[in-house]
Amino acid sequence: MRMGIWDNAFKIPEPPDPTDEEKRLLDVLADKVRRRGLGDIAAFAVESTRPLHNLGAQGAIFIEPALTLLFKKEEVQKYRALLENGKAMAYFVDRLSAEPAKKEDPDVKKRP
Repeated sequence: MRMGIWDNAFKIPEPPDPTDEEKRLLDVLADKVRRRGLGDIAAFAVESTRPLHNLGAQGAIFIEPALTLLFKKEEVQKYRALLENGKAMAYFVDRLSAEPAKKEDPDVKKRP
């Protein structure tokens, strides 16, 4: 049974996939967090506050003048947009939970 004009009346639009630039921003941030040994804790915090992400983004708009004293205005706006995007946050959690790429030191001998 079709309802005509009511088909899309209450649908919430799907968030866009993060762009390559946004993925690079999130990768850098995730690497910094993981290097400090806080990847799992940060992933838990981001996941547990998922319903509040939009509220946090709106709060960032409110305190943007203060944040621009510490960060560039473009950076604040980029991270705020990422906070509003559910798919970007899911990508960030995946990056936080991923094992860091281990670089092999050529001077270190491997065990047999």
